[in-house]
Amino acid sequence: MSNTILKEILEAEKDIDTKAENARKKAEKMIKDAEASSKELIDRKKASLEQRNREKLENLKQSLVENKKKKMQDAKKKVSEIESKAFKNSKKAVDYIYNKFLNLEK
Repeated sequence: MSNTILKEILEAEKDIDTKAENARKKAEKMIKDAEASSKELIDRKKASLEQRNREKLENLKQSLVENKKKKMQDAKKKVSEIESKAFKNSKKAVDYIYNKFLNLEK
């Protein structure tokens, strides 16, 4: 009888050890799966952020080009206005000097 009890105790201990080993393996697998899942999520987020940064950079570059074009157009328009005024003023200056010269001869 004590032999049977001892066998049952040994079998119970063996069963407990087996269950504990299975639980440890299951916990390790869960940890590895969580690490892999986290790494995958981090990689996806990183790729998403990189893509968003590339898009922002491209938008900024495009905006810069558009602003540069607009500034160039404004500058060309201003130069044209200044040239036009200078031409008109040079005509007036020539007429003024010519009239003064004619007045001096009289």
